[in-house]
Amino acid sequence: MPVKHKSKGSHKLSAPVAIPIATSGEVFDGAMIELIQDIATDSLRLLLWDGATKTIGPIVKYKGRFYEPTAISRSLLRAMTLPTHSSPQGLTRALLAEISKLAADLILLPEKLASLIGRFVLCTWLLEATQIAPALAITGPDISRGIQLLDLLHCLSRHPVRMSAVTPAALCSLPSALGCTLLISQSTISGKMQRFLDDISRRGQKIPSRGALVDLYGCQAIHSESDFQNGPWSPRYIQIPMLATAQPLPILDASTQSCIASEFQPKLLDFRLVNLGKACSTRFDMVGFSHQLRPLAQSLAAATPEDADLQAEVAELLKDEEKDVRSANWVDLSTVAIEAILVACDERKGPIAYVGELAEIAQEIMKRRGKKADIDPGALGKKLKFLGFTTEPRDARGVSLALTESVCSLAHQLSRDFDVPDRETREVKTAARGKRGSPEGGS
Repeated sequence: MPVKHKSKGSHKLSAPVAIPIATSGEVFDGAMIELIQDIATDSLRLLLWDGATKTIGPIVKYKGRFYEPTAISRSLLRAMTLPTHSSPQGLTRALLAEISKLAADLILLPEKLASLIGRFVLCTWLLEATQIAPALAITGPDISRGIQLLDLLHCLSRHPVRMSAVTPAALCSLPSALGCTLLISQSTISGKMQRFLDDISRRGQKIPSRGALVDLYGCQAIHSESDFQNGPWSPRYIQIPMLATAQPLPILDASTQSCIASEFQPKLLDFRLVNLGKACSTRFDMVGFSHQLRPLAQSLAAATPEDADLQAEVAELLKDEEKDVRSANWVDLSTVAIEAILVACDERKGPIAYVGELAEIAQEIMKRRGKKADIDPGALGKKLKFLGFTTEPRDARGVSLALTESVCSLAHQLSRDFDVPDRETREVKTAARGKRGSPEGGS
């Protein structure tokens, strides 16, 4: 709000003085404000880009409003890497190739993983265009390579911050809406911590902290000695295994890191200025991806806007992740619940199916897939409601589901959305028919 001051010896009011708005970055329609670092004074500055020209200063003005850099603690500022200016980045394809080559040469990564690292870096600079913030899960016995990868990401990512011994409370002390790329290295990542990191990886999710709402949305690279797949697992993770190699690890000392950051941070800032608007309007064909993997695929595709060939490569790059998701789906309760309804609709022994009967069918499907599981009817009933099915009021035999045409149609639609496998479903149907035709089945 404008503040009015009285001048000395006069009762006249001076012109209103606008108080600058503290910001770590703004995105307008066709314009942007970005944090940069003054190389001479090591202080923060703002870069205003109006779509055609760039203005740098401690305070910038856009559409009548003044902006100044947000206050960042000295320790946090020293832990971050910021561009000092913006310089032309050229073609996205060439920039991606340069970053991928650094990952291949300095971390000794194969071409596929190096390409995923390159796209991850570009995602950090186009964060607003992502459906979900991608994360790298860096695990394996070669700890030195894992740490060196974090060193490289600290040179290349947007607003990167190195940290360890991280807790949810500690993360909530970071400035809100800074868009940090979290580079976390610690021996183990608890299930609670993984769930918290998953929560803040969803755009628009804010965390309550000390009477305020904190926005910690940003990409993450997590280096840990533990295997993430032994705990909560999210398909937003790109697995980067660090296996031991006989080849000596190239040197990436402080001087080399400084040179890489000085070269790439200005180019990546320009990449953000030029491409963020295009990335936000990118539409990517999700056919062939499981529904769990689609947000990650969209985010990686948005990292290379207007390059259909690079976007088409995402399917091949995520092929292993897609296999993992589909394998997990085979014994997922949502999947077998849908299949159980399909069996009941096909058999149609009556107008309704009791949830207990559906639980038996689901348990049989699980058994045929090599997993022993006692499926509780109560848990299955909750899952049915989660999937959009409405059960009937409880009667003497329990809770039931009316096998109407709309219910069966919904089950078929969900089977397509969830990529439900059908071989075991057909076998269960066949077994049910055989049982009904036997003397035991007719009694």
